[in-house]
Amino acid sequence: MNKHTSLKIWQIFLPLIFIFVSVHFLKDITQDLMKISTPFDILGDIKEDLSFLPDNLKSVYLYGLGGFSFIFELMLIFFIPKVWKEKKLSKLGKLVIFLFVYLMLFFLFAIWLDPRYNTNIRNFF
Repeated sequence: MNKHTSLKIWQIFLPLIFIFVSVHFLKDITQDLMKISTPFDILGDIKEDLSFLPDNLKSVYLYGLGGFSFIFELMLIFFIPKVWKEKKLSKLGKLVIFLFVYLMLFFLFAIWLDPRYNTNIRNFF
């Protein structure tokens, strides 16, 4: 696959990523910060079980990883429209890729911590 084709595919996915990140950001604000129940609560409602983690790891997860994800979502909301129509992958475009990959890894880790998915994470700690 050449660079032009890769860029076209990337440009097709950017609006979808933008919508996903925007909706999740609104959910974070309403559910986590404002403690308001909204229809957004259904989307990606992960119930992490942190009870088996030591307090310092709970803090790292909630305030470190979770805090970064909130900031990264906000950055993506501002950056995606800037890189959407670029003719080549810029440094900002590479940052968008990094931020999105971080969020996907964080979401996967959060799902891994949800006992409803029976991942047996306690065996790792």
